[in-house]
Amino acid sequence: MLPGLVYAIHGFLGQATDWDQVKNSLPNLNFIAENLFSKEQAIGIQSVKKFTGKKIFIGYSMGGRLGLQILKTTPELFDHFIFISTNPGLPVAKLEERKSRILNDKIWSDKISAENWINFLKEWNAQSVFQGSNEEPKREVSLYDLQKLKEYLLKYSLGKQEDFSEVIRVNNKKISWAVGDRDLKYCAIAETMKKNKILSGYERISSGHRIWLDNANGIVQLINKF
Repeated sequence: MLPGLVYAIHGFLGQATDWDQVKNSLPNLNFIAENLFSKEQAIGIQSVKKFTGKKIFIGYSMGGRLGLQILKTTPELFDHFIFISTNPGLPVAKLEERKSRILNDKIWSDKISAENWINFLKEWNAQSVFQGSNEEPKREVSLYDLQKLKEYLLKYSLGKQEDFSEVIRVNNKKISWAVGDRDLKYCAIAETMKKNKILSGYERISSGHRIWLDNANGIVQLINKF
């Protein structure tokens, strides 16, 4: 039997190395970790299509939201999808909230520059959603293509993302949804989806929002189930 493959996408400001602890705990699996914001070209989903064994997608935060688009367009590409601290999308009717999010992401994008990098990181990491999580590893500006960061914030703003609730509901059997038990906002989102029968259930992992950082073993256990 061929060893399985895991294809992982990090969150905003993330790097491929964010998955190292998970990857090193799964030495018998092929593990592809994207590096979306580096100055090098991303690996790309094409690398997954060539693989003939069992394939698992895993995405954290923005990476999870990118994965929801993959689930919609090519659900057959992966045998299972794991979404970590992921927002399914704002309801279409919430126009003001969508506009506010687009504006907010534009403000964040405008703050990204080599000169303002340290202040930008401090402001970004001070957001309430990250309370209860460990401090991120040092993010050196030299490791990033800053234009890519700006473009991803604007192009993939939650305000522009469609509501993937129906996609999630239809593909429920091949989805694992995980939130940190200290991440009250995303726990509430997951609970609402469960009550609305969009999700049949979800995993609460001992963690804040940054599960990959707070409790990598919890992610390893999820992957091992499949």
